[in-house]
Amino acid sequence: MKRFIKPFLMIMLLATFTVEAQSRIVKARVLSSVDSIPIEFATVRLLDADSISVASALTDKTGTFVMESGVDSGRMLDISSVGCRSRIVSLPCDSVLYLETSNELAEVEIRSSKRYVKVTPRGLIISMQGNPIAKLGAASEALKQLPMIDGSTGNINVLGHGSPLIYINNRLVRSSSELSMLPAESISNVEIITNPSSKYGTDISSVVIIRTKKVNEGFHSVVNGNVSVGEAVSASGNVNANYHTENGITIFGDFSYNTSGFKQRRYYGEHFYRPENPAQILFTETNGNAKGRTRSLTTDAGINYDFGKNSIGGKYSFLRTPASRFTDNALTSTDAIKELMSISSQSGVYSQSSMHHVNIFGDFYIPANIGLRVDADYLYSAKNSTSTVYETERATNIENGNDTHSSLWTTKVVLSRNVKNTDLEIGADLSKTSNDQIFTSESSDNSDFLVPGRDKVVQDLYAGFASFDWTPNSIWNVYGGVRWESTQTDYRQNGLKRVDLSRNYGNLLPNLGVSFNSKARMTLYYRASVYRPSYQSLDNNYIYVTPTLWETGNPELKSARVHKIGLNLNFRKFMLQCSFYVNKDNVGVVYYWDVEKRINVTRPVNLPDYNSFQMVAVQQLDFGFWHPTLQGVFYLQNLEYGTPVRKYDRPMYTLSLNNRFDIPGGVYAYLNIFGLGTGNQGVIYSHGTWQASVTLNKTWKNWTFTLSANDILGTWRQPFDTNTNSIDYSSMRKGGSQYVSLSVRYTLNSAKGRYKGKTSRQDEIDRL
Repeated sequence: MKRFIKPFLMIMLLATFTVEAQSRIVKARVLSSVDSIPIEFATVRLLDADSISVASALTDKTGTFVMESGVDSGRMLDISSVGCRSRIVSLPCDSVLYLETSNELAEVEIRSSKRYVKVTPRGLIISMQGNPIAKLGAASEALKQLPMIDGSTGNINVLGHGSPLIYINNRLVRSSSELSMLPAESISNVEIITNPSSKYGTDISSVVIIRTKKVNEGFHSVVNGNVSVGEAVSASGNVNANYHTENGITIFGDFSYNTSGFKQRRYYGEHFYRPENPAQILFTETNGNAKGRTRSLTTDAGINYDFGKNSIGGKYSFLRTPASRFTDNALTSTDAIKELMSISSQSGVYSQSSMHHVNIFGDFYIPANIGLRVDADYLYSAKNSTSTVYETERATNIENGNDTHSSLWTTKVVLSRNVKNTDLEIGADLSKTSNDQIFTSESSDNSDFLVPGRDKVVQDLYAGFASFDWTPNSIWNVYGGVRWESTQTDYRQNGLKRVDLSRNYGNLLPNLGVSFNSKARMTLYYRASVYRPSYQSLDNNYIYVTPTLWETGNPELKSARVHKIGLNLNFRKFMLQCSFYVNKDNVGVVYYWDVEKRINVTRPVNLPDYNSFQMVAVQQLDFGFWHPTLQGVFYLQNLEYGTPVRKYDRPMYTLSLNNRFDIPGGVYAYLNIFGLGTGNQGVIYSHGTWQASVTLNKTWKNWTFTLSANDILGTWRQPFDTNTNSIDYSSMRKGGSQYVSLSVRYTLNSAKGRYKGKTSRQDEIDRL
């Protein structure tokens, strides 16, 4: 514990650089009363009792201004901005001040196409006020229609930047059901960050922040139901309720239940040779019919208390998967076991899991206009699974069991302050993680590599970070920071410490960017990241895939390090992001022949160092009632790997065309087309596929109806190859993508109070 406390105290000592002997300082944020978006370059004049101006300041990109008032009271602030009504407030004033949009600006917006997207040095902000996308019932559906968002898989991904951290105000979203329960109409704006600052985790490549509208007093509730019909039937239901009082207390609770199923046809092909006889090419081809069903529930409850500029709160969440079942009936043809043999197999996986999560937070303003943010978490999760395989012709029975218990303690402290035109942040986060896996394996043919075992990993991680954001004028912006992380890992296998796998290491991770804003905005930046492997990828248990292929983890995996140089260009409704990556020890899943065990094995490994280039382009257009958005990603790498060495350098791309049609009667139609091209990413090669989806949306009073059809032409496939070492492996999956769904939502009082806490180390939670 001493090694935690010492660096923490050092960081707190460094924070004193922000403390100055300043009395009577006025600091506040100026926001739009319509959508709560910060108003940049608003003029703030300090007036004396005779309305004579004695000082002035401009708000920065966050809408913040700071000035010396000279006296505690008796003076006023005159706040003005183009397109907004001027406002005069007396001192002392609130920490957040709102400006109303003027009638003149409103008239212009009625006649023309309103621009909802504002570009920032680290990404973009989309206003939802008056935005037709806000008519979509749930936030989960609205997000998929935003620029820079890829929702083709059903999940929320930032184009070219993977799965993001998602926050609702200051609280981290832990379950997709939270987005389903949040009405899109209650959202003020959405910020998409593609170059996160140092206060986020080392492996966070993108962040989505959802800000809601101002809270109304009273009781608020949302009830939502969804039914999907495809190869299998799925259904879900969500209930959210909260009560907000005039003295700043918000009590809330959520409950959701989901049952989802799928059916797929699957093909696996293996063409390989054994090193002792490379001239003999063997094959194994497996065709299977898979299906699965999962039941899950989520519930949470908590409280916020806002007093003055300060907030405190706590939240408890419980996630439970009572049952998850998967079965696969397969027929395999192979010449690798005998001259030619057909093997029929029946596979099944049954699992259960649960997770308890407690989060508490405090948000305070302390002397010298310093903001203090504290978040703390405790998490405990348990999961057990059993898998069985029976091969009929060989009368072979294989059983695997896994029982995992994990816990996490973590806390994060952030100090922030504005000094003239510069926002400063400094902080630390500490975490202790324990992951204990007990696995059993046995086979009726007495395979010697199927042995029971136990892996326990305990990790202590502490980090310190500092960042700045300097805006000297309306044209230039410079930002940057540094993050230092130190990790100590204790790895025990079957109760004995593995010294070779119990690693201690530290990483210094800088980032720096400069942005030029005129008619177009151009941003150049550098960012270093570290990606730690998940605990599941570290286990050493073997799982049956086909009669000749087994899957396992790799306890020797090292953390991947990535250096990124980015150049962003934004002009009107066009966005271009170019990124160059230097990848060190990236993790990829490969295939090889295990000489000792005499089987084909797939496992994650650290790949050789390689470089990659990515280009993301977005173009928004408006043609009357038709509003298309064209998005594309181009990716190229120079990876070489394997024995024999192979090149993985075929360029890869994706294209999507998202269309919104404004239909009379308040109906909105969406037609989205997504195409995945051919090419390499890592050691995987994509053969390409595409799909189209349609959504109709109508809001009537407090009711919202959304009808969707996914993969309407049944074209979606998952055709991928992984050719490594002596094995050429190919897979094809069809199914699980074509369905029709109906969502019905009823909202009682749409403005909602939201929990303001946020998880201190989400990256460590995800590793569990």
